[in-house]
Amino acid sequence: MDFAAWISDYGTYLESSGYAGRKIRSRLKHLNCLRAFIDARGMESPEAFCPELASDFIDYWVRHQPWAKTSKGFSRQSRFEPQHHIAIQYTLHCFFRWAHATGHLQSDIFPWRPAVRGNYFFPASSDYLRFCEQHKGLARNSLLQTELFVRRFDGFLHSGQVKKWNEMQSHHIDNFILQQADKNIKRIQRIQKVLRGLFRYLFSLGLLDRDWGSALHAPRQYRLAHVPRVISPDQVLRLLHSIDRGRRGGKRDFAMILMAASLGVRASEIASLCLEDLDWRKAVVRFKQSKNRKLLWMPLSRPLVEVLASYLKTERPQSSAQRCVFLRLNAPWEALTPSGLAGAISKRLHAAGIKGSGHRLRHSFASELLRVGVDFSTLQELLGHSHISSTQIYTKIDLVQLREVAESDAEGY
Repeated sequence: MDFAAWISDYGTYLESSGYAGRKIRSRLKHLNCLRAFIDARGMESPEAFCPELASDFIDYWVRHQPWAKTSKGFSRQSRFEPQHHIAIQYTLHCFFRWAHATGHLQSDIFPWRPAVRGNYFFPASSDYLRFCEQHKGLARNSLLQTELFVRRFDGFLHSGQVKKWNEMQSHHIDNFILQQADKNIKRIQRIQKVLRGLFRYLFSLGLLDRDWGSALHAPRQYRLAHVPRVISPDQVLRLLHSIDRGRRGGKRDFAMILMAASLGVRASEIASLCLEDLDWRKAVVRFKQSKNRKLLWMPLSRPLVEVLASYLKTERPQSSAQRCVFLRLNAPWEALTPSGLAGAISKRLHAAGIKGSGHRLRHSFASELLRVGVDFSTLQELLGHSHISSTQIYTKIDLVQLREVAESDAEGY
């Protein structure tokens, strides 16, 4: 086993991922000392290293490096145990996770922490989260959302002097939902779904004397009850003009916003866009639609081509091995997540003094298409809606516009 070669490969990875030279040199010093520690302990390979040895290695580092000092971990809160030398702890976690992901190590020495976080006043709360993770097979995002509301409900009951699950009353549930969701129907439905699963789990264990899950009735939400809120064309132009493309991240954000406004695609579809999805000769782009899983081909306008080309040539890291078009600004240079991309657009909207989220750009795109007379079947295809009922929400934007569109559709029959 050539541990030195591993360290060299890891240094190359850090450099290609955009880490600063100082950070790279610091981590390589830690790993070279780790190699000496493994040799001193007589370990045959890094596979023998375990989290329990982190404290011994840190002590070894402090004793054998003349410039080494213990960090301020003792005087401030840390996610690591023992709470000292956070920099070395980060080095160990990142290196061993990289070694496992690249196939150097068969086992993950420092796996990501499970979804159960913090201290729960009711032990059954953490038991239910483990049950969700191990037996229900929830996706990571669903598991995090379940963990969020279970943790909040656990703390809410404790603050209300509830010491046992059987002491819970209906007003506790109502007050918690009112506190967390107010009148937001979608959020009420989401919270009740989480609580319904929790209550049925507790009822099956005999911790509740009645099935409170069956008593939760979410308010009905009508599909066409609300009008989509849009951003006017003047506001879109003001948003684009407010972005300084000469500053760091300006070209990336300008390209993302122009793509969302001119093509009406979702944040998740922009985030998953890869370099091979861009056909420069035909001036088209291919999106993998997140809802119906179909491929959507959209035309690339000349302004959008110029903006994308400028970002790819001058701002996007050339040394990155990532194939996604839009990357993070800070190391590691990884693909933007849908939430990260939506957050970047929301920050630009807020800076321009425009209320709303990036998803309103999609509504504005649909509104403009209806205004120029595009029929609903075409709009359904462009928006990636599986059912026409999802597209019908835009009929409430303008009654005059709806009448014109209806008349144009009727002429086709």
